[in-house]
Amino acid sequence: MPRALQPQTLQRAITVEGRGLHGNRPCRVTLRPVDQPTGLRFRHTPSGIEVPARADRVGDLSLATTLVQDGIRFGTIEHLLSALMGLEVEHLLIETDGEELPILDGSARPWVEAIQRAGIAQLPGRRRFIKVLRPVEVEAKGKRMRVSPYDGLRLRYTIAFDLKSIGRQSRELSLDPAKYLRELAPARTFCMEQDITAMRAMGLAQGGSLENAVVYAADGPLNDTLRYEDEAVRHKMLDLVGDLALVGAPILGLVEAEAAGHALHVALVKALLADPTAWTWAEAGVERPRRPVFAGLSGAHPIPA
Repeated sequence: MPRALQPQTLQRAITVEGRGLHGNRPCRVTLRPVDQPTGLRFRHTPSGIEVPARADRVGDLSLATTLVQDGIRFGTIEHLLSALMGLEVEHLLIETDGEELPILDGSARPWVEAIQRAGIAQLPGRRRFIKVLRPVEVEAKGKRMRVSPYDGLRLRYTIAFDLKSIGRQSRELSLDPAKYLRELAPARTFCMEQDITAMRAMGLAQGGSLENAVVYAADGPLNDTLRYEDEAVRHKMLDLVGDLALVGAPILGLVEAEAAGHALHVALVKALLADPTAWTWAEAGVERPRRPVFAGLSGAHPIPA
């Protein structure tokens, strides 16, 4: 079960600086506490444009999760969102002066450390959840995801790569802040050496290096060490925790993923919200009548490849 029963924000503002993974541009991010439950919101400081962290605001999903509002992009948000959701901090204003968040060391650990330095504060009221009532599934080209009822948040993830140094990896975990810190937060983003040239030709991974990613060659990782033997699947789970934030509230359910990624993560979120019989609001032992998290999600949604 979730540990926090009240909504949570930060005790004080804190700023993190770095360069984006894909654009390699500098970016300054300030995490600002709020005084009432507002969810997670991003503000582009040069323009003043704000966007909530919700699935209906997702734009590009090319090797990262990006929100788009009025022509402004908020890119590579998944690691920060993952750290916040992993520590059960679900109400915050995130100010950024760039259009891609810093990659830092490629994991969520630097974001976690910033959150811990700022401290966590409770807000009035009860914490709200999206409680899954019945299974919802999405599938595309052999990639599958499913969410089903569970008393808490449990993740089950499997990846399979032809590259022998990654191969097939599976992990299952019931999530709470202590387990998130120990099992997922340090896991770094990864790629295959053979894909780097193509990615850079597409304008991606311009800021990538062995300092912020695990690069797998045919005979093993180019990095000196791995943080976990199965670091690749753990990072996929880290990404999933961040993408699930786009529901608009923490989920109570079992989420299973096979060979998935950002596009399918977001597709599952949209499919769940689009089916009003599949979920209900819940708070600290009290259930509320079902109503949409946000307007605009009705009917079927195409599933990305």
